[in-house]
Amino acid sequence: MAFTMARPWKDKKTGKLHLRQRTPSDLKSLKGTFVSLPLGGQVKTVKIGEMVQMSLHTRDTSEAKQLHAIADVALKRFWEAHRAGIGISTYHQPSPILSRTSQQAPVIVSSKPVAEEPPLTVDALLERWLAYQSDKKAKNTLKRYKASLRSLAAFTTGTDVRSLSGDDLHAWAEHRRDKEGVSPRAVNKNDLVAASSMFRWAMDRSGGRVLASNPAAGVRLDGPKLVVRRERTFRLFEMRAILKAALDVMPHPKDLSISNAARWCPWLAAYSGARIGELCHLRGTDIWIEEGIPVMHLWRTKTGIPRKVPIHSHLIEQGFLEFARSCGSKPLFYDESRHREGAQTNPAEIRAQQLAIWVREATGLKDRDVDPQHGWRHSWKTIALGAGIEERIRDAITGHKVTSVGRKYEAPPITMLAGALAKFPRHHVG
Repeated sequence: MAFTMARPWKDKKTGKLHLRQRTPSDLKSLKGTFVSLPLGGQVKTVKIGEMVQMSLHTRDTSEAKQLHAIADVALKRFWEAHRAGIGISTYHQPSPILSRTSQQAPVIVSSKPVAEEPPLTVDALLERWLAYQSDKKAKNTLKRYKASLRSLAAFTTGTDVRSLSGDDLHAWAEHRRDKEGVSPRAVNKNDLVAASSMFRWAMDRSGGRVLASNPAAGVRLDGPKLVVRRERTFRLFEMRAILKAALDVMPHPKDLSISNAARWCPWLAAYSGARIGELCHLRGTDIWIEEGIPVMHLWRTKTGIPRKVPIHSHLIEQGFLEFARSCGSKPLFYDESRHREGAQTNPAEIRAQQLAIWVREATGLKDRDVDPQHGWRHSWKTIALGAGIEERIRDAITGHKVTSVGRKYEAPPITMLAGALAKFPRHHVG
């Protein structure tokens, strides 16, 4: 029987050539089983998915064509044999016996189960990825990604990641939306981003190049058009309500760190645009004088890049420096003795979450279209813009990524930041 010969497929990232053949639509029942194909005098077993893909382990076009021609014929004869039902069997752990006949490519004629490398599941890949990323990505990011990828692992139930297709990832995304109640926006922004990040790593040298392509690439759920009902900045009466509530906080009878956080974090955010989570990690020793300027050192940030921010004069007048000194080397906004060492959630993160609830309860901020925490970042940058503080300085103070390669080389000194912050207007709550 004559076959139409396909060409080797080139991985643009690695430059290596592959056999890549779509599983025939009438043989979809074979998906999840394995097929063994000839490769340079050896036999290589690959899993059947939407595609059957096997690296030819060469970048040389001439060599790849020879290897591809033999494997391609064997695979197509494998399909034909299954259609004809002539006795070729696939097992979840097959070991085909190849035979050569005159002027023929090797053909699979029978198979017996033998010990074989176990499938590389999402769970197994996730553990490798987490170990590699442990000192490279923020803990919060890894925690979010891990939750998403555990869901993918449960959904794929032990399937080899090398057989996953875009259709599989889309089916999981729909499962997250329809069965687990996750919004399409969250699936797109969190779940699929997490999966794509892990699969990209698995395609790279650091991930062992165990994947030839990223099954999450281009996968996205259609969602309802997001209707923006208001700006993301606080309105003037909302800022005043939050800051007044902070001023009026009474000492907590059992845990002063609770009332300290409510008293100072909104004001610190209002004058720095810092994330509440960043502020909740501060210790007394993170507040110091540098070149005559009071600064706070935000060392636990979303980006993993610490930064120093000048302290606004209004905060100094309110007694923030004295409060920080009184805490010594202890955390300003949580009590270490009340939290179990090694707990999965950091106490600073817990305190930040509690503050969001407190803001809504203490101020009656019922509008769910504005974030009681992140609204300060939007508000600070908007006010700073109006005060004439230039963009590079605004980004340095808030820790936003700069927009050009050249600016990455610039590190505005603390004196420049302090001079700019002096332009930032005072908040009045009376």
